[in-house]
Amino acid sequence: MRAWIPKPAGWIVGACTVVFALGARAVPPAPAATFDQVVAQAKKEGQLNLWWEVPGEQDVLNQWQAAFKKRFGFNLQVNVTPLPSRKGTPRFVTEARAGRVDVDLLYVSEPELIFKDGLLQEFALAETFGDKLPDLKAAVQNTPSHRRGYSVDIATFVYGMVYNTKRTKPEELPKTLEEFAAGKGFADPKWRGNFVVNSTGPASPLSDLAANGYWSVEKVKKTIQLLLANKPLLKRGSGDMRLAVATGEVAAGMGSIGGTIGLAKQGYPIEMAFFDDVLFYGATQMAIPKKAKHPAAALLYLAFILQDGLPIVDRTLGEGTIADPRAGISKLLEKKPGAKRLEWSAEDVASGKREEIRNDLMKLLP
Repeated sequence: MRAWIPKPAGWIVGACTVVFALGARAVPPAPAATFDQVVAQAKKEGQLNLWWEVPGEQDVLNQWQAAFKKRFGFNLQVNVTPLPSRKGTPRFVTEARAGRVDVDLLYVSEPELIFKDGLLQEFALAETFGDKLPDLKAAVQNTPSHRRGYSVDIATFVYGMVYNTKRTKPEELPKTLEEFAAGKGFADPKWRGNFVVNSTGPASPLSDLAANGYWSVEKVKKTIQLLLANKPLLKRGSGDMRLAVATGEVAAGMGSIGGTIGLAKQGYPIEMAFFDDVLFYGATQMAIPKKAKHPAAALLYLAFILQDGLPIVDRTLGEGTIADPRAGISKLLEKKPGAKRLEWSAEDVASGKREEIRNDLMKLLP
């Protein structure tokens, strides 16, 4: 791999050898640009192309722009393409392999695989910005080691049960996952026809119960079959699922904290309940593509997001990352200290095991 180094006369490229393995990665310190050099070059570039769905919501981008100008003293034109990672990631990979890179800052899932393919740029955020933007250090440090240096965690999606506060109460929901699996959850006859299931997933956390062998695939299948036998409302997509709960079409369902808190902030009667024994979660990252047209602007804006942007998203939409100790989600999860945290390993993602299990479970869904 190679790391770019800014100089007063322009940008040049210096060598940086990388030994990469999923789950473990040894990287010699990459030569880092100075803060002043990055800011000066970003001013010259003047703009960047950002793929991310969040900045288009509830005036977040305008809040970011005001905070950016206050922090750095100039405006940067940010061209946003509102794409969730599940759509943006495959589009980026397809275009980048064909030699086309139209994005400077990318909201991405599975960055390990993209980095392995040589499509992502290395960076040294803490070294370049740590003295000027001290809050970004924790987010960089808390990003898992096998991703650190080419992506940072931006959003953590913790999954559990979502419920309509006007149609049910938290004490009516199971406290543990084992209770849920034993039929005290949505397989209970009292929930018949009054809960929602994502028919395009199967939605987390159902498929993710098999992560790291926590449950056997057969046990996951049995749980899904119990739920389906209780006549759930079927929705195609997690957003439609949450909205069905928020509007009272059904009383409850499975969902993630980000979208749920966002709806609650809009005034919908929806809240989240987590299991006491297991927390399911996955992170989505931000990365800079190789051959980005505005690399300095991308690096500066990424640093800005970690310092000032994440708190704005957290406050406005309720979406945060456990990589950021300031985030509301970090404080919320402190209330579940004994819960096992379950997520797919990089090895299972890379080997295709996760997709194999998900595809197997999809056969159960109508």
